[in-house]
Amino acid sequence: MRILAVDPGGRRIGLAIGDDETGVASPLEIVAYDGVNAAAELIRATAAEQGAGLVVIGLPTDADGRRTPACARSEALAAELRRLGAPVAMQQELLTTNEARRRARDLGLAARAPVDHLAAQVLLEEFLAARKATHR
Repeated sequence: MRILAVDPGGRRIGLAIGDDETGVASPLEIVAYDGVNAAAELIRATAAEQGAGLVVIGLPTDADGRRTPACARSEALAAELRRLGAPVAMQQELLTTNEARRRARDLGLAARAPVDHLAAQVLLEEFLAARKATHR
């Protein structure tokens, strides 16, 4: 099954696409965040366009797994996507942006370049690894 990963932020949303059969995840794009309703519709349309049967949304908890203020945005986005009929899973995320910045450096991207799509890729890789581990 193809899976669309979403790294929601206050100004931008990173998207990545992957497949649970191959375990491969690739960065897709960065889109502007223009509120929950618009973001959910854009994500739903992208999932349909990409043939994704599941949308995975990052849940930015702290190092102890506790909720952060940003969790509310992720949960609101998930609720709106579900209302639109999209299957949604939440994936706890921690330090995905740090890993995305490291990857951006390795790719030779500018230090200030947005990395939201790479963060979504990291998020999806973690989701796919956890899913594979539980289906052994």
